[in-house]
Amino acid sequence: MKSWLIAPLTALALALALAPVRAAEQSLDTQKLMTQMQERMKTMQEQMNRIQQTTDPKERQKLLQEHMQTMQQQMKDMRAMGGGMMMGMMGQGSAKGMQGGGMMDPKSRGKMMQDRMDMMQMMMEQMMEQMRMQAPAPSKEPG
Repeated sequence: MKSWLIAPLTALALALALAPVRAAEQSLDTQKLMTQMQERMKTMQEQMNRIQQTTDPKERQKLLQEHMQTMQQQMKDMRAMGGGMMMGMMGQGSAKGMQGGGMMDPKSRGKMMQDRMDMMQMMMEQMMEQMRMQAPAPSKEPG
């Protein structure tokens, strides 16, 4: 074998051997982020329940602000997941995905995408509820 082939073939063999390890690390990172996001969705729902139950306008405003901060953190994490992690998971362009050397299996990818879609729908519902709670109460005019 030609000596100029040894270095590239060795590098390729090492990269292929590390690919499953990197994919598993990415999968663990993705699972960890997904768990954090699911917990944050529960927190948001609890916050909204408290907002709906309070009658004190100052307390409601404070709770709405806390809820807004939680939503903003959730959106930040969803953007991170939508970019790098989802691209890597699908075997496209991201640095982690390219280093990982492969795609998630179709069943895992489908589950992850469904979970993300569910979370996006819940976020929309939370945003709509946030807007409704911030709107002034409708005035009651005599009819």
